[in-house]
Amino acid sequence: MTRRLIIMRHAKSSWEYPELTDHERPLNKRGIRDSPKIAKSIQKLGWSPDRILVSSSKRTIETMDGLSTVFGAVPYEVRPRIYHATLPDLIEELGILNEGTTMIIGHNPGSELLVQYLSQSWHEMPTATAALLFEAEKNWKIFQIIRPKEIK
Repeated sequence: MTRRLIIMRHAKSSWEYPELTDHERPLNKRGIRDSPKIAKSIQKLGWSPDRILVSSSKRTIETMDGLSTVFGAVPYEVRPRIYHATLPDLIEELGILNEGTTMIIGHNPGSELLVQYLSQSWHEMPTATAALLFEAEKNWKIFQIIRPKEIK
């Protein structure tokens, strides 16, 4: 079995509550709708995660909750350092990836930077975008980028 990694940016968040801190902003209606939609696409490709690492922000945890309606009960860890993480922070959070499929749910610009660093190619990561990468000969390659607006 190979090592696979899904890097996902949280789904669309709400700006409806200006009194909330950035960390406490929830998903908006589109974000709530997009999370299961992305999960279904990931599952259809046979890429359901074995483990999820998630930022401690409300919008990333709600994104994970939406994914779980499709994936079921996947073991997850809330990692506060993923919130506003730098590229070195994200690399450290991933640590030694196990065989199988690990998913990390975070924010931009970290999500885009991590995809670029691992795959050596730039991909825009609008909200709820998932980049599916696999390890081949000690290098990471893009399998597919899934964006909610491109799902039919």
